[in-house]
Amino acid sequence: MEESSLPALSNRRKNILFNAIDNYIKQASPITSLLVQQTEFHDISTATIRNELNTLEAMGYLKQLHTSSGRVPTTKGYRFFVNEILSSASYNQQALEGIKSQMFSRTRNLSEIVEGISKAISNTTNYPTVVMIDGLDNLIVKNIQIMFMISGQVLVLVDTNAGAISNTVTAPSNVTKQDCDNASQIFTDIFREKSINFMMQNMQTFNESIQISMQKYEEVFKLVLSVLNSCQNNTSSNVSNKGLIKMLESNDFSSVEKAKNILQVLDDKQSLHDVFDTSNEEGITVKIGKENNVKELNECAVIKAPLILDGKKVATVGVIGPERIDYATVASVLKYIADELKKQ
Repeated sequence: MEESSLPALSNRRKNILFNAIDNYIKQASPITSLLVQQTEFHDISTATIRNELNTLEAMGYLKQLHTSSGRVPTTKGYRFFVNEILSSASYNQQALEGIKSQMFSRTRNLSEIVEGISKAISNTTNYPTVVMIDGLDNLIVKNIQIMFMISGQVLVLVDTNAGAISNTVTAPSNVTKQDCDNASQIFTDIFREKSINFMMQNMQTFNESIQISMQKYEEVFKLVLSVLNSCQNNTSSNVSNKGLIKMLESNDFSSVEKAKNILQVLDDKQSLHDVFDTSNEEGITVKIGKENNVKELNECAVIKAPLILDGKKVATVGVIGPERIDYATVASVLKYIADELKKQ
């Protein structure tokens, strides 16, 4: 039967499909007319439900793995289910209880904030989670501290609206503690409330315009630039694998090949960037099966969202799981985090 000649997806048919997919996500058991009837549709006969499931299969929302087995959702079925979830603005309140305290106990260090967010999501969803800082240029400078240490190294700390960027670098022998203290004040006065991008584009110009008596700070300028360049060239990402073992132990990833594919993506920076790039996306995005642009995830689902601060994208947060991932919980958690960050 051609899809164009099939009956419309009526409200009852939608509800049956929604119920069937929800049950499959929770139980990983093939969908049967009896299961659908027992979970919600008590007043409809199994024969009627079976006919509806046959129609849903013919329409491409469900499929049978074996002739005598129950049905499982297709990518098209999951897509319908996901679109219904994303159209709702509600949160999964139960899923959020465990993440609120973790979100608000974060430190001001950007790397620790990233790690905390990824762990909080992974703990709540039981899936591998990635937080990727891919909007470093958009961060706004609040304060710059250059701290001279006894070891002869210098700790460069750039506090931004999303947390502190910091790194320790070796200082030239002619740089003193007083140089670092003075430069900290000068840099903060010049670049406070400016973006990281503005700072990097204009630092050399400001360096050249400083009076001759202050040119000894040129070496300190170079130290700050080296830290920022290092952060830009190595896109910061944090992968929390807390839910990985549990996920790989499920029937969805029973084969070694499937498990290997997941591990390969999580361990490769370029693959992570390809998977979690949200340059042209807004809000929560869900890629299911072959919708993913990385072939290793053709049997997986990826749920991701950009993190916006002061109207600018600063990071991407996302979760990888099986096609029967708990879409409602993951989408709810990502939406909560994205909304809370906007308030900061």
